[in-house]
Amino acid sequence: MSRVNIVKRIKIDGRWKMFSIPRNAKGNYDWNAIADGRYYVEWYVGGTRRREGAGATAAQALEAQRRKRHELEGRKLGVPGFATAGETFKKPALQVAVKKYLEQIEALKKPNTHRKYEAVLERFLDFFHDRASIDAISADDLTRFVVTLKRDHGLGSNTILHNTVIIAQFLKRQGRSGITRELELPERITPLVKVYRHDELARFFTACSDLERALFATFLLTGFREQEVMFLYWSDVNFELRTVRATAKPELGFYPKRWEDREVPAPAELMDELRKHTHRPNCQLVFPSPTGNREQHMLDHCKSIATRAKLDPTKFDLKTFRSTYATGMLRRGFDVRTVQHWMSHKSLETTMRYLAPATDVHDEVDLVTIPSVGKADAAPRKAAARESRSSRKARLVQSRAVGE
Repeated sequence: MSRVNIVKRIKIDGRWKMFSIPRNAKGNYDWNAIADGRYYVEWYVGGTRRREGAGATAAQALEAQRRKRHELEGRKLGVPGFATAGETFKKPALQVAVKKYLEQIEALKKPNTHRKYEAVLERFLDFFHDRASIDAISADDLTRFVVTLKRDHGLGSNTILHNTVIIAQFLKRQGRSGITRELELPERITPLVKVYRHDELARFFTACSDLERALFATFLLTGFREQEVMFLYWSDVNFELRTVRATAKPELGFYPKRWEDREVPAPAELMDELRKHTHRPNCQLVFPSPTGNREQHMLDHCKSIATRAKLDPTKFDLKTFRSTYATGMLRRGFDVRTVQHWMSHKSLETTMRYLAPATDVHDEVDLVTIPSVGKADAAPRKAAARESRSSRKARLVQSRAVGE
């Protein structure tokens, strides 16, 4: 039987060291004799020592030892499929693995996605700068990393969860799938969706110039994301069919989210604003910068308008126009599946989150009172349509009486 040892990697005085598992008086492994750490199996091939990760529990270590023994025996006997048993290539250093992974992300994903992955993995590398390989990172180490993100970097719960997803994808690509399942993670926080009130929008658009009114009317009446408006071409606007499209612009390196072009119906008011909007000569962009390039200061313009309108600029951003659009479409009776398509959401659940709770409800809420003795129940309120018809009839009767 091929010899395969079990060793344990533990940290002593700030340094990681390997220790063999001692045996008790009966000749069995004494698993509790060494502090907590990660197990490895160890064997020799051609006089060269080899090691592989063997899990975090005694059961995982014994199973890894059994499998490795069978692999080495299969090689000795010439069994097909075991020719390279015990000679697996060493995984690349952590820095090299991250660099290669980011190169793949840059080639296959969008620039914004690459920037997010790069920021997360650079923070990950900075924390584990003293680790020689990926196998040297345990679930406990990752838990300490999560605590550091919360305590030292001040990241919110949702941001930490997003960081963990990216790191889990990276580790899975390096053969360490499932390790993040052992982590203690914060609970996801689902905030209320923010929408602009009617009076806020009225003050905001009153303070707009003609160009600004066309720009932010496009945000409000299409639900487009910032880059979808930034890369909007005149060819995307169909005045006859009253539609606006979000389409890929490969020549500018822009692709809609999930690489899906889409088309949304545009209200007549938006079409009127775009007809009045100046078409810059020799420029395809609907909202170019003063130099004719992409306008990358839309958020600054938004906050500047809010300041002029004497609104709180900290509460004004481009995404809230999008959530206001989605909420308005759902409240107007459009079905969720249609709004999902207009918003380019992956799931119906995401779209339903944009159905923000109504705020102008006090007239109806005031009808709910505390029951008390001798207090008559509030008369049921008539529907708005009925009230208006009754009012019209009363005014008609009154006018006839005056005429007589």
